Amino acid sequence: MDNDRHMLVQKLKKENAFWSYDNSSIDQISDDELIGKVLIHLDIEEILALFRMFPKRKIRKAWQEQMLSQEPLYHDLNRFFAFMLFDIKNPDRYIRDFKNRRYKALICKA
Repeated sequence: MDNDRHMLVQKLKKENAFWSYDNSSIDQISDDELIGKVLIHLDIEEILALFRMFPKRKIRKAWQEQMLSQEPLYHDLNRFFAFMLFDIKNPDRYIRDFKNRRYKALICKA
């Protein structure tokens, strides 16, 4: 797993995904941060490597927190991931319902 993680971090460095990070802190990023960066910046091969490294539930949670919560910024990617990676039959409805629940939770906190 460490080799896969190191390989993903190196590819993310090449993509300048860590432009705002201090170089010494890049190797200590959390699993959720790594998953989110890979989903946003890298290709399907690297995304599939995540599924060898982490449980599907952990990847899905990171996707929801880091990408789905920023809807509509990553709308096309979210639809693709929902359908292809997480077996969600109706991605548009899932995304809409997720957004509505999130907005409702934010309003209730205010």
